Amino acid sequence: MKDKIKAPNGNIILLALYFTWIVSYIDRTAINLSIVQIGEDLSLDASKLGIVLSAFFFGYAFMQIPGGWLADRFGSRKVIVVAVLMWSVFTGLTGFSWSLTSLFLIRLLFGLGEGAFPAASTKAISDYFSKERRTKAQSTMMSSNGLGSAIAPILVAPLLVWLGWRHVFLAISILGIISIIWFLYSTRTKGEFGNSEKAQKPSKEEYKKLLRNSYLWKVLIIFFFINITSWGLMSWMPSYLMQVLGIDLKSVGLLSAIPALFLTLGMIISGRIINKFGSYAKAGVLTGIIILGISLYLMAQSTTIFQVILFQSIAFTFLSFVLSFIFTLPHRTLEAKVVGTAFGMINFGGQAAGIFSPMIMGALISASGGSYKSAFMFLTICCVVAAVITLFLPSAKKQVVVENSAEKTVS
Repeated sequence: MKDKIKAPNGNIILLALYFTWIVSYIDRTAINLSIVQIGEDLSLDASKLGIVLSAFFFGYAFMQIPGGWLADRFGSRKVIVVAVLMWSVFTGLTGFSWSLTSLFLIRLLFGLGEGAFPAASTKAISDYFSKERRTKAQSTMMSSNGLGSAIAPILVAPLLVWLGWRHVFLAISILGIISIIWFLYSTRTKGEFGNSEKAQKPSKEEYKKLLRNSYLWKVLIIFFFINITSWGLMSWMPSYLMQVLGIDLKSVGLLSAIPALFLTLGMIISGRIINKFGSYAKAGVLTGIIILGISLYLMAQSTTIFQVILFQSIAFTFLSFVLSFIFTLPHRTLEAKVVGTAFGMINFGGQAAGIFSPMIMGALISASGGSYKSAFMFLTICCVVAAVITLFLPSAKKQVVVENSAEKTVS
């Protein structure tokens, strides 16, 4: 009965969370499109720009587990509001950067703000949706990652041409304030599904058992290597398209949106497949990683714009299945009262990759005299490592046993 009462409100909340995720992607990826202008304005080479791109991930990765813990202990609503407010402030302050050091510190604090949001939004799904609806709701919410990546270049590229990079960050910071107002309005009625579980605060022993869950740690490591490829592409593709293929900034915005749209559709479709066949997803995940790696290799060998966008679109399509499997895992295997912390653990692995990926790629690009081939080959190698680790995940029948035992660890 509660499910019927809360479903309409839950859908409105899901839409608010979806919008907020899109805003987070606009705010974080704006710097990827601005990086050429920033480098020219502040006289920074590729290796130093790689440090700038990685600065966000130091804060973002650091806050994943604390953000999940805070959401489990104090509720998703409070954490989401504080997180969005903080990142919106530092998005605006990015436009006032005057040196490598100032830019690094501002992006680090910006990352701390955004870092609390992923686990808190996942916790919100358990607060406002019944257990049987959470996997579908989570995968739908996370498909916003692809759409946000598509919208960001289309929105930001023309603004960069019109306003310049400093004013762009001031302009897009307003979107975060809008999302806070929307979220507060949509959650003015407390969630029913998570309240009973939220009242049961996880004990220290339950947290210790969660940390000893080997299945979660394997998925965390897989996500680390997969997200090296994801953040590597998002960080350096705009520069590659402009500097190597000679595409103007506005066209880069449109071309960058194409693979992101494939990621969005892939997330929505794969989330529904996993909702039905979650215990049998290992083969699909392994296949997705292999095709992702092959696509990245072919992209490294490409010589035309069409080939680059084609292989990146294929890569993102199969990346979506892997991401859906990872993002929905806590809802499928654990109780709602530790979902925030569990998601924070897994996402820590994925976002820690963002610390290393832009810097390593920047160093490889500088070392090779501006060539991106070695950087793309680095991403391919990371896919191979992820595929090898995936082989050690439980098979379908054994995975059911793992999932059941995982539930017992938090009972």
